[in-house]
Amino acid sequence: MLRPGLILPALLIISMSASAQRRVSADMEVKTLYGGKVTSVESKVYCNSTGDLIRVFKSPSTYYTITNPSGEFKLYIPGTNEVYSQRKEDFSDRDDLLYLFLSGRSDDMGLGLYGYKLSSTSREGEGLMKRTYLPTSKGKGVSKVELVLENYLPIYLAYFDASGAVVSKTYLSSYNKFSNLMLPLRVTSVQYTSKKDSTLVRTIYTNVTLDGNDPMFNFKVPSDAKPLKSTPNIKK
Repeated sequence: MLRPGLILPALLIISMSASAQRRVSADMEVKTLYGGKVTSVESKVYCNSTGDLIRVFKSPSTYYTITNPSGEFKLYIPGTNEVYSQRKEDFSDRDDLLYLFLSGRSDDMGLGLYGYKLSSTSREGEGLMKRTYLPTSKGKGVSKVELVLENYLPIYLAYFDASGAVVSKTYLSSYNKFSNLMLPLRVTSVQYTSKKDSTLVRTIYTNVTLDGNDPMFNFKVPSDAKPLKSTPNIKK
């Protein structure tokens, strides 16, 4: 299922060749609408092309989350010098938007990493292309995934269940160019939790900096941090 992130061919080649040491930071606002209620979370995100992802949350309480492509997750509370750690594939940030674009995986939005194979490609109109991906193994609960690109940039992603119904869809828009890297600054996702209910998530990126020197890119949890056995109750 889609978890709540293309470059023109010439730019893609440049981006992939230079991606080894690339990194990007941005302010990130995530608004979620579910059950008639809206929640909003703001953070500062730091991502490099090797997959290390750090998010800093400052309101109403300060804490950091650190993830990587192998599924390692850490939640660090600087005020109490406490850390909660867990390793699970579900925590992998391989499908994070910034990581996908930095690592040159935006051409398939990371689908190849999760066991999906390109089945067909068709032209849908001037500048529009639709790619259909099928799961390579059973048990995913997904019959197919459709990815639509406009001028080689991904603008729409949809997952379908076994009955052919859409179970989630994502729209990518407000593209901006940072050096030789194109990034969508607005992402809207809809998860259909049932026939009557859905969850709407809107993510906005601002103040994007490419290849900056912020020390947070190199942040490590202090070695003397007190380990926590369960997830702390963080005020949001």
